[in-house]
Amino acid sequence: MRVLLSAVAAVSLVCLSACAPAFENGPLARAINQQRVVRDKCLLSQVASLDDRSSTPEMVGWQVASACDADNDKLIQLVATMDRGNEAKITAVMRKDAAMKATSYVLTARSYDQK
Repeated sequence: MRVLLSAVAAVSLVCLSACAPAFENGPLARAINQQRVVRDKCLLSQVASLDDRSSTPEMVGWQVASACDADNDKLIQLVATMDRGNEAKITAVMRKDAAMKATSYVLTARSYDQK
């Protein structure tokens, strides 16, 4: 019983230490969350001005995301702080995320326009 308890404790410590980098920098996590909110507000505000209602939602989504590149770049820099070696991959994923989120905002706005 004691050996089993020791094994469980050892496995738990290994699992917790693997998760530690994500939680050990609270201020960075808060900054990332705050910047994501700023970026998303930019996306929302740009949808109204850039959606011509004739382009595809995906095309408008990419245009909206591009209009918010400054806010998205700040978010990318914060996220990449923990892993500079994968900054190019992080940048590609974050840009795609912004475009997908913007596209969802376009679709939502268009669905409300039809009601």
